[in-house]
Amino acid sequence: MHHRLVSILVRTAMCLLVLTVASQRLNAQSQGNPSQGFSPDTVLVAFNPGTAASEMSAAHSQAGGNVLKTIAAIGVQVVAVPNGTVLAAVQRYQRNPNVTFAEPNYQRPLFLPVTNEGTEPNLIPNFYDEQWGLDNTGQSFGATVDPLWGTLIVPAYKGADDADIDAPEGWDSALVNADIRIAILDSGVYCSHADLDSKCIEQTSFVGNKSLSADDILGHGTHVAGIAAAETDNGVGIAGVAREALIGSLKVCWEDTSLDWLGIIQGVCDDADIAAAITYAAEKDEDQQLRYHVINLSLAGPQYSQTLLNAVNYAWTQGVVIVAGAGNGYTTKPLYPAAFDNVIAVGATDYFDNLAYFSSFGDWVSVLAPGHTIFSTVPNHFCAGMEPTDLRGCHDWKSGTSMATPYVSGIAAMLFAHLPNPTNAQVRSSIENSAEVEGALGQNFQAWVQHGRVNLYEALNYDAGDPPAGGGGGGDTTDPVISNVGSKKLNGNRFEITWATDEAADSMVTFVCCGPSSDGEMVTQHSMTFRGGKGTEYHYTVTSTDASGNSTKSASFTHKN
Repeated sequence: MHHRLVSILVRTAMCLLVLTVASQRLNAQSQGNPSQGFSPDTVLVAFNPGTAASEMSAAHSQAGGNVLKTIAAIGVQVVAVPNGTVLAAVQRYQRNPNVTFAEPNYQRPLFLPVTNEGTEPNLIPNFYDEQWGLDNTGQSFGATVDPLWGTLIVPAYKGADDADIDAPEGWDSALVNADIRIAILDSGVYCSHADLDSKCIEQTSFVGNKSLSADDILGHGTHVAGIAAAETDNGVGIAGVAREALIGSLKVCWEDTSLDWLGIIQGVCDDADIAAAITYAAEKDEDQQLRYHVINLSLAGPQYSQTLLNAVNYAWTQGVVIVAGAGNGYTTKPLYPAAFDNVIAVGATDYFDNLAYFSSFGDWVSVLAPGHTIFSTVPNHFCAGMEPTDLRGCHDWKSGTSMATPYVSGIAAMLFAHLPNPTNAQVRSSIENSAEVEGALGQNFQAWVQHGRVNLYEALNYDAGDPPAGGGGGGDTTDPVISNVGSKKLNGNRFEITWATDEAADSMVTFVCCGPSSDGEMVTQHSMTFRGGKGTEYHYTVTSTDASGNSTKSASFTHKN
């Protein structure tokens, strides 16, 4: 028992680094190591609209590339190149006038210890009391080992009253809809868990032969899924934020065991796989119904990626809410995909409503949510001796903005079920503008992030006509008006699309052939320049989103180059 408890303590301490510890060492590694920051033998390439197949083939030949697959929704090709030639290949593609962009296939790490132990069910009399993030009455919770004497401390922590998301109050006021779906883009989900088996609608792997299983070997994605939408009132384990929502396991992170000798497995998430899963999750059926309403991304890295940006923007234009962890480096440096405009970036609080000591913060982070010592589901093999079919299911504590993110995804799912025909902009506005600005002990959340710490009850009962909590955003519910959309030829094969909005807005142009491109500026006079094929017709729309998240999409226009 003593060995087991020491292992629990070590595992808990290491899991505080769930998102970004490995990323701090990126520049110190060789290109062949996943911790280098990008795949050693693949690049991502997008060609200008209308580029002939023969010209693409010539570009690949010059760069030594071979197309593995295409992410069709955003027109990005995943290209194999000889091992160790990534940067040189990217430069060759970038010199080609037919190429819109080329970049490495960046990798975003999860950092986890190897362990075959989980919680001791006999030590925890009440699993619900462990979920202080849902309902914090100042109760005691958790388990740890005294570092001096090696004795067990149960309970280990005591929270502050109301340092939570007011989940019970929110559940009591919510309208439910079981057909709301959350995509968990992570290390996979252990869908046979007793707290998840009726919630998981698919297990799809996007990592190919980089992993031997679509299941969750690392335990990260299962923990995330339980926070968002674990089964409730089933007499087992925990309660998820979105009680009726369904989850889909889209595995985008594979297992690197090169540090296994140190007792560490590093989860590696390639941008090509993340982008493919994002666009898959955002697809609509023939009745224009979304495959998933919410995308949860509990992963992050410092590399800016045009591929990820285009995937995120595509999902946003489809009507999806995208939520991502801000990272665990206790820094104001933006991490991606959280820092993209169309993503809700989530930092973490502890059980006193303080900023968690590891959480990223700054004006690029949208909201905070509970993320310290969070109790949730893990695969049964994490509990020593527990059979895969054990109806108790294995549970454990983890910390990180990875854990804070699914609280927000769960709230987004609840809003999609509760509001009448909501847009993703309305859901996002309700989450952000209803966030509490003052903590349980009087903390000023807006000193750390834009809006505050999320609150399920307030989000469900937010009136868009009222001033937002803390005075941010102005309560604006008026969509921007797009006018004067037009295009003109420039020198060579270049052309320009221009338009105006009646208020400052961030806009994007979406081509039918090739996906979206964002202008990235909050302005009223918009202009974007493209390079296309001579004589080619391009069909496009313009979408503009103001500072409050209100969005308008234009009619379709045509430019003949």
